[in-house]
Amino acid sequence: MIKRILSVAIAGQLATLGLYSTSAQAAVKINPQGIGQVLIYPYYTVNNDINTLISVVNTTDKVKATNIRFYEGKNNRDTLNFHIYLAPYDVWTAALVATPSTISSYEGQPSAKLLTNDNTCTVPQNISESEFRPYGYRGGDGYDDPIDGNMSRVTEGHIQVFEMGNVEGDFAQYAIFSGNSPNNCFDLERLWFNNGSWATNPNEGLTSSNGIGGLYGSASLIDVAGGFDVSYNATAIQGYSTVLQHAEPGTILPHLNSGNSLESIVSTGTGYKNITWDKPFKAISAVLSANEIYGDFVNSTGIGANTEWAITFPTKQFYVDPLFAPSTTPIAPFSETINENGSCESAQIALYNRETENDMTQTKVDLCWGVNTIEYLQQTNSNDSAIFASKNVSKIVSSYDTGWTKLIFNQTATSEGSTLTGLPVTGFAIQRYVNANLSGGVLANYGGLFPFVSKQNIE
Repeated sequence: MIKRILSVAIAGQLATLGLYSTSAQAAVKINPQGIGQVLIYPYYTVNNDINTLISVVNTTDKVKATNIRFYEGKNNRDTLNFHIYLAPYDVWTAALVATPSTISSYEGQPSAKLLTNDNTCTVPQNISESEFRPYGYRGGDGYDDPIDGNMSRVTEGHIQVFEMGNVEGDFAQYAIFSGNSPNNCFDLERLWFNNGSWATNPNEGLTSSNGIGGLYGSASLIDVAGGFDVSYNATAIQGYSTVLQHAEPGTILPHLNSGNSLESIVSTGTGYKNITWDKPFKAISAVLSANEIYGDFVNSTGIGANTEWAITFPTKQFYVDPLFAPSTTPIAPFSETINENGSCESAQIALYNRETENDMTQTKVDLCWGVNTIEYLQQTNSNDSAIFASKNVSKIVSSYDTGWTKLIFNQTATSEGSTLTGLPVTGFAIQRYVNANLSGGVLANYGGLFPFVSKQNIE
């Protein structure tokens, strides 16, 4: 019953925003040039003395109403979200850092908080020092999930940014800068409250970008004391929605199933194919789908080298979590409903050294979370991972200290006679080196980040 009530409430919000409209749809695609309407940052962490630095950039001459959402790593549940109103050519930046929770019933548990000194308008205002919250997975009213509710869940996860629309006219003037500050963030925020214009009509003064967006973003994982810093660009998706997504701040909207685009443009290896789906999240998933992902590894005690992978399934909750999925049973290509142990999918392993030899010691790895990490080891252990100190970690054990790996996802989903083999995935490999063998007792730290190479499979 609670699930039904929530579904009805969500449907009401969607109808209010006009999000059920399928008129003038765009086709969903990944923009390899990095500019889009939706940005997916595959991994953040505050574990192991690592801070995550975030930026969102507006490349256009329009004021952009955007929403940023931080999803914890176990079940992709929302832990913090707010609106950012980017002025033309504006940049918003922030940092995620570790903190002990001060939230009632969770005091002292490992958690995360957001820090920023950016002047860009946000709703709510004064978001710096905002702690991540457990209410997305321990909120009552049907939001509780079966996984352990400890705050450590929020210390790693992924980030999504949505362009909700272009702000025009007088409302846009509030967000535009005069000198080093916007004109009036206070009056902009008041539009949402006390019977303000957006409280009664969230689309007033907004126009659609028709799926183009104009945003790009990046993140850095930095250990200041350890002298380590790696960075990546967010995955940019165009064609997510041609209707406005300007939802009330603090709600579950927008998300990857609230756009109006049902068509995706998928690579066939020799060209592209358009596929139509019955739900928006499936169109997003199709462009993220990979049958195989590839990456290198270095794992050598002699040079203090470690390798870990971050593997994220950004749409997984719409397939396996009864709160968000349109079914109480798992939806293909995923095969298991969320439970206390996660929702596990197996990937086949093909692992080679640099001389073409294939290590068959381990032939598969289970990935059970929304955000997963893989640690490469020469001997197995049950510890948190060495680089990320991740609790969502799976281990790949091999006697090889260098080489490359292919992970193979054989799960399938079908639509309109087309079969897509793989899972919707994004992520990267990180290598970290700690060299203690330099002369004079000098300690040198190095690192590199490598986005996955992948292959789609469509028939």
